[in-house]
Amino acid sequence: MPELSVASFNTHYGFRTRPHAPRTPYDVAAALHALDADVIVVQEVWRPDGQRGPLDAAAEVLGLTVHHEVTGQATAMKHWPHLVRNGEGTVGIAVLTGLPARRVGTIALGPTAGDPAPARTALQVEVDVDGSALPVVAVHLTSRLLHGPMLQLRQLAQAVPDGDAAVVAGDCNFWGPGVRMYLRGWRRAVRGRTWPARFPHSQIDHVLVRPTMKVRRGEVLPDVGSDHRPVRAELSW
Repeated sequence: MPELSVASFNTHYGFRTRPHAPRTPYDVAAALHALDADVIVVQEVWRPDGQRGPLDAAAEVLGLTVHHEVTGQATAMKHWPHLVRNGEGTVGIAVLTGLPARRVGTIALGPTAGDPAPARTALQVEVDVDGSALPVVAVHLTSRLLHGPMLQLRQLAQAVPDGDAAVVAGDCNFWGPGVRMYLRGWRRAVRGRTWPARFPHSQIDHVLVRPTMKVRRGEVLPDVGSDHRPVRAELSW
């Protein structure tokens, strides 16, 4: 029976969000190492020149392969890093793993009215786990409530992989019951508050699995510097 640990983490561009320390970098490599996961789905991957950023350096230190997808142009020069046309870098999503894996492709989630990333996509990677190919879909849905996440979840639901084993993970900017309502046939592997990291009141970061998969453990991990807390699940199938 294959086993795998999966984590999801919104890195907030690799900057802290504390009011007394705006735009102060934190140790991304240490944060990723603390997740102790075979596969890590990451959001808000900042690349200041569009080529290489703190996540790439961290993955090199940890010996992980990065499968990356650009969300859009962005800036980190303001108090709050964000998507912006003609920014000095890019922001995106990624799947990191030390296991054999291949990029399958992307799933179009837009265009969505009001989304600063009109061509937003999900990233699908296939991970080899003990000879079993596991589809992993990385997402970062728009924060344009209330319509945005719902429209993008509908798009995602039409294209997610079939089969007995698959994972969808990421920052959905939407609460668990709503995510489950649109992704029928999936179940939540982690339940707990993830945002904002210091005093979380909502879960918007999720790991979802096919119903035939066994969730051996699901947890929200401690604050590691971002404005989101990471989530982690131990799975078997």
